[in-house]
Amino acid sequence: MSLTIFSVFISQVAGKCFSLVLFPFLINFGYLSQYKYFLFIHLHFQLLLKTMVKMLRLLTAVFVIAPSLFLSAQDIHFSQYLNSPMNLGPGMTGIFGGDMRFTANYRNQWRQVPVPYSTFSGVVENKFYLQKQRYDRYLTGGLILNQDRQGDLRLTSLQVGIPVAFTLPLKKKIAPLAHNYLTLGVVPMFGQRSFGTNKFTFDAQYVDCMFDPTAAINESQILDRNSLTYFDFSAGLNYRWQSKVYRSKIDVGTGWHHINRPDHDFWQGDDKVKLERRLAFYTSLLFQVRSNVDVVGQGLYQTQGAYKQIAFGAGARFHLNQRPYHEFALQVGANFRQTYNDAIIPHVEAHFRTWTLGLSYDINISPAKIVTNRRGGPEVALIYRLYKVKPLSKFKSCPII
Repeated sequence: MSLTIFSVFISQVAGKCFSLVLFPFLINFGYLSQYKYFLFIHLHFQLLLKTMVKMLRLLTAVFVIAPSLFLSAQDIHFSQYLNSPMNLGPGMTGIFGGDMRFTANYRNQWRQVPVPYSTFSGVVENKFYLQKQRYDRYLTGGLILNQDRQGDLRLTSLQVGIPVAFTLPLKKKIAPLAHNYLTLGVVPMFGQRSFGTNKFTFDAQYVDCMFDPTAAINESQILDRNSLTYFDFSAGLNYRWQSKVYRSKIDVGTGWHHINRPDHDFWQGDDKVKLERRLAFYTSLLFQVRSNVDVVGQGLYQTQGAYKQIAFGAGARFHLNQRPYHEFALQVGANFRQTYNDAIIPHVEAHFRTWTLGLSYDINISPAKIVTNRRGGPEVALIYRLYKVKPLSKFKSCPII
């Protein structure tokens, strides 16, 4: 794709420059007046500048974005990574207050450039308690669906997984003034990766700066297929510290994704492209500082192949209504993602009863800001937690909040 754009760029610029050189000779033969020549120079110079600026934007988009699209497959990501816990680490399965959780995330990125990304993730989780009327130890099972679509060729990744996690309380000696939980989770997943071929173009199809779909492509190597399926496996561990008196809580965990490194290419041969393992370390904290105010913070460090990412942020949650069954809280804050000094991400969350609505927007500050005009894209997260009616517990156990 980059060769095609570069060929068009050279052809158009060369065409303009050739015209500027040719026309003085036409004047000498009396075919054009001096006035028409200067008018021609002015108009063509404007077209030349516009063409160079336009193609420069396209080339920047290709060289900044295309490496992650074509050279090696990278995972989907969300700026609100704590509101997409399954994609953060399998150890986050079942870490919520309630018996069931429904999570939906949508991200629309880089609509200002020719290769926009759109990403969706949906998850449902259900807790299965190991002992009747004891709610601090349980098994969690669920279903996760991820879809990611990129660019003109509509490169699409579809993943369906079954997260399973086991949560147990730790001994009180570890932290006698708090509840402590350890969760081990795994996600076996099936995936499909495909792209469309109806918009394939090659540089040889541009004849005299015009695209000719019937022209020979002159390519000796063509992709063997445009779709593939694979099996993937990930695992994770999470530690939860939870105050017995206040709303304060801390999560620390790690996720190890693509342990089996499935094949991820569209051609046959010895040079196989395998999906790189991704190792993520994260933390999330919430401290109650007043009866109606909490301080929140989060951090993430992850690596995948040669790529590294650091993200961190902070905010405040204001509990505006604390009446039972009418609880409402508003959280505001900002995150910073440092891949290549990538983005500043302001976000706001509304918590109403067992609903959570998160909104954020990436403000791009990386070199790609030339193409994106600093518009990284919006992201929405919606979470609903369901509490089932249960009999009073005979045991003195505290569930996760």
